[in-house]
Amino acid sequence: PTMNSYFDQQWDQQLAGRPQALAAFSSLDSAAQEKIVGYIQSCDDTWEADRRIQRMLTRLEAGESRPPED
Repeated sequence: PTMNSYFDQQWDQQLAGRPQALAAFSSLDSAAQEKIVGYIQSCDDTWEADRRIQRMLTRLEAGESRPPED
């Protein structure tokens, strides 16, 4: 649980700094948002989480709302 809250905090902070990604994320329905958060939380180290966060922010800015499959 503590890791998840760390990931959530990182996601929120990173997202806040990327207005375009934030707008895209905010416009998604809750199921789509949960998928993204699940993708970020489904790893177990901070380095990988950060990589996933950056990747997801880039995807959101490109208009892609689904997490990568790999």
